[in-house]
Amino acid sequence: MKHRWPKSLHSQVEAVFHSIRSFREAKSGNALGLRSFGSWKVYKYEVHRFVEFMLIRGLLTLLDTLSVKMFMADYLEERLAHYVERKRSRQTMETILSALGKFEYALNHYIEVHSVDVPHLDTEKLRLDYYARNRKLLRKSSRLFSNRAYPDPVRLIGEIQDGTFQLQASLQYEGGLRAEGVGAPCNRRTKNPLTAECLRGIGVDPVTGKPVGIVASVEKGGKETEHFVSVETYRRLEEYIRMHGSLESDYVAYVEAINRAARETGQYATGRGSHGLKHNFAQERYLECIDHGMTHEQALQQTSLETSHFRLRETLAYTGG
Repeated sequence: MKHRWPKSLHSQVEAVFHSIRSFREAKSGNALGLRSFGSWKVYKYEVHRFVEFMLIRGLLTLLDTLSVKMFMADYLEERLAHYVERKRSRQTMETILSALGKFEYALNHYIEVHSVDVPHLDTEKLRLDYYARNRKLLRKSSRLFSNRAYPDPVRLIGEIQDGTFQLQASLQYEGGLRAEGVGAPCNRRTKNPLTAECLRGIGVDPVTGKPVGIVASVEKGGKETEHFVSVETYRRLEEYIRMHGSLESDYVAYVEAINRAARETGQYATGRGSHGLKHNFAQERYLECIDHGMTHEQALQQTSLETSHFRLRETLAYTGG
């Protein structure tokens, strides 16, 4: 069958990305394919923006890989200069670099699958150079997070008088659990306590390498997630479950305790509630991942997994990116 190559550059982008779409496939079956719908949307969006840049400059086909490489160098230089001038942070530039890296893989995969007689796109050295320049010229974070996070979550938790509520708040802040994950589902007809089965022992933090307590919870969507908390908080949870059998509470009473502590510490704002502590976790965990050498995409993905989202894009609601 004769190979059919779309005429428009935007349609060509769709064709090459379709060749690596791997939703619901195991990683072992296609290690470099796109399995996350969130990543799929983000990457294609960034590549379509790059295509607009090339269209204006007269590119006719993505199979002109030498010209694509040349335009990519110009595009990255323009983007970096723009972000430096606007005093932006690294994250957006790193998202672009990640998207263009996946684009290179997708285009080369398409070329191989269809036996197209053109040189492969080779921009790895170019992109690595811009990763280095990005980290040198832009700050890790140019923003104060502007969502539901508490300014001083440690002080807030210390102000909670009830031991059950304080432990639940500590788990949310340290491990990124939802209220339902710490035994306080908002639906009163639902029970979801933390029990001895949720205690997975002391392990190693996959980001920092430090000892952590591992707590498993079943939250939104019925998926089980392992959360990492301090050894001290884990031991408190162990002792609590040993004494009471499980950790659970009334959601309304739990949120009222948090709101009371927020007012006492001058941190109250409508809508923060218990979920504000999850925002604190996501923001701090994201920056911790960056500090330990992860790229923007890797940090978002790790934080997504630990907040039970499983999709990179959803975490942006917490980190403000």
